[in-house]
Amino acid sequence: MDFIYIFRHAMGQYKCKPLISIITLTYNHENYIAECIESVLCQTYENWEMIIVDDASTDRTPYIVEQYAKKDNRIKFIRNEKNNGPLFLDVNYNLALKEAKGEWIGYLEGDDVFVQKSLEIRVNALSELPEEKRKNISMVYGRYGRIWMNSKGIDLPTPYYENPKYSPIIRNTPAGMALIWLLQGFNFIPAAAVLLNKEKLLKIGGFKQIPREIKLVDYCTWTFLALEGEWLYIPKVLYFWRRHTNSITMQYHEDMMRYVIQFSEYFWEKFRKGILDILNDKYIEFEKCVGIQAKLELAKLAILKRDFKTSGQLLKEIVECPYIEEIFPDIFKKKLKIVKLAHSLRMPFILKIALELKRTTTEKKYADYKPFFFKDLKDID
Repeated sequence: MDFIYIFRHAMGQYKCKPLISIITLTYNHENYIAECIESVLCQTYENWEMIIVDDASTDRTPYIVEQYAKKDNRIKFIRNEKNNGPLFLDVNYNLALKEAKGEWIGYLEGDDVFVQKSLEIRVNALSELPEEKRKNISMVYGRYGRIWMNSKGIDLPTPYYENPKYSPIIRNTPAGMALIWLLQGFNFIPAAAVLLNKEKLLKIGGFKQIPREIKLVDYCTWTFLALEGEWLYIPKVLYFWRRHTNSITMQYHEDMMRYVIQFSEYFWEKFRKGILDILNDKYIEFEKCVGIQAKLELAKLAILKRDFKTSGQLLKEIVECPYIEEIFPDIFKKKLKIVKLAHSLRMPFILKIALELKRTTTEKKYADYKPFFFKDLKDID
């Protein structure tokens, strides 16, 4: 604990001291779950509970969690008798939500870790808001770092959306503005960097997974929450996301993008009138923009497979959006130009070169990875 925290704690200078309920889903994380739990135990803000849902792990994960739960009654353990799997992530999330007593809901995957001041930073940001403003906040979120298990390195991705011109979108001000990006299929919110207003989360029916095959709850849930209040963005790294070598395949990514398009089209049809009211009819033809970020990813994947017929059709649909210059983040405008060039020249290797260049220019190596590294970390901007 640093002097500032001790002083605030002793003097009672937090304007709000909410109980934070941290939901952790885990499955066969025996190599990482202790690190995850320790990162919560190390928090400088101590008014939390951790609800861990084990999805019928077949390794030592349940035993490890039980040992921690015996030592600290803030840790609650729920073990599923049978594995729900990724098609029913929302079931596991909502099982934990039902047990949560906190005013705000946090999240931490069983193989990820918080920085030590993660909760304190978020609570402080909420405390600085007037009470009426605070009541209107449906989500607080910040930045993230990555742990690359193949290279044992830690990096800090460049937050390309912190340009002031994007402020209404990233702060969802007025409520609903973030849909300009979300309904393109662009999930810009790091999952474990959030605090969700439990009252507003319950109002939308809890965590969402539509369709089930999307195997995500964060993107769907953020999209619904965008209509329930403004967001508070904090430009600080709040957690580290562990990336494994075999995290994703091209086919899996392609399937995911199709489900993202399916969800964004569903949401648009369900709330079309309300969304257009929020946008003040400025984007009256926004329907042509729904899912275009996901379509751009599909076009890229099609080019890599030399399926130029599919990439051509997707690019045709993308350019029909009349607001690309206004609503595309700058980095994606550049990506669109590269994808169009690779398609027109029939040269997939252009995409591979551009991807490698992006990695070398936007990924800042922070440190080498070692277990429990977060205990030695200083503040990260």
